[in-house]
Amino acid sequence: MADMTIRAETVGSFLRPAALREAMADGVTDLRPLQDQAVLDVLELQRSVGLPVVGDGEMRRRIWHGPVLDVTDGFDPEGFTRTWTAPDGRTASHTSPVVASRLTPRGSLVDVEAAFLLAHADRPVKVTLPVPTNFLSYWTAGVSDRAYADPQEFLDDLVAIMNRQARELADAGVRYLQLDAPKYTFLDNRRLFPDPDRWSEQLASYVRTDRRVFDGLPDDVVTGIHICRGNYRSMYESSVPYDEMGEVLFSEADYDRLLLEYDDARAGGFASLRHVRPGTTAVLGLVTTKHPEPESVDDLRRRIDEAATHLPLERLALSPQCGFASTWEGNELTPDDQRRKLELVVRTADLAWS
Repeated sequence: MADMTIRAETVGSFLRPAALREAMADGVTDLRPLQDQAVLDVLELQRSVGLPVVGDGEMRRRIWHGPVLDVTDGFDPEGFTRTWTAPDGRTASHTSPVVASRLTPRGSLVDVEAAFLLAHADRPVKVTLPVPTNFLSYWTAGVSDRAYADPQEFLDDLVAIMNRQARELADAGVRYLQLDAPKYTFLDNRRLFPDPDRWSEQLASYVRTDRRVFDGLPDDVVTGIHICRGNYRSMYESSVPYDEMGEVLFSEADYDRLLLEYDDARAGGFASLRHVRPGTTAVLGLVTTKHPEPESVDDLRRRIDEAATHLPLERLALSPQCGFASTWEGNELTPDDQRRKLELVVRTADLAWS
């Protein structure tokens, strides 16, 4: 596995600046100048708080899985409607892509995102990619099955396209590639887990399928995966704790780093960390991006110490629990809240691993 000691990092997305958010809301087609400036600003933010690895904040994406649509034809980008429910009962909806015809590759994420980032970053960079199995959630009978005989045939095509993108990013100089997997914990989602009695077999199959995106990468590229529970305007979806699926999930996840959400009781305890593969670092997402209230350094250190009773401290790291803006609208925090959360991650990591 690649060796890069990182004790503090982010998951991927950052709040879009007001001017970019307004332009996206208004449907402005030429966003490049605003996006370029937003990337420069978020690079300076990450540098100033002391993060050792940086990204572009996903400033060029309307939604976290945008890279698939940027480099692949064959999706109806708004063919599926998702509805989210907050704990207080409010709801919100947005659309997601549905495979509507055979996939064909086009373009390169190096050109779309990474080249500008690499040209302006003064430290190693990370690029995030969606896991292919995420798109099984939007497989639609009567549409998708006209393009592919079955979901596995579709997945094989998408994995091949994303693997080519990952190799190109690595060849361009990206030293950390991360997959985002927001559905592994959705054991009650019958689109992904149609047979409740076979969930463990199905989950293991999804993890192995998605890992193929990183096949053939150079040995010096760090690989990671973020296990998400849903992140849209401070709302979430999954409440299944790691306690229930950690043995299958962590033992199958063959990556250098596992970025895990541990910001509230939905995650369960740390005991399942004992199943993390040898040589893999568990990045504890203890700092929430869902609300602005600050965590305390003492509480974070106490939880890190608790986790270290199940996995050695040298195999742990710290991050926010998810991105700050998985979609262009962003979570319900301010830029100042975002900065304070990042400073807290870096400060706590410095103390915990000093």
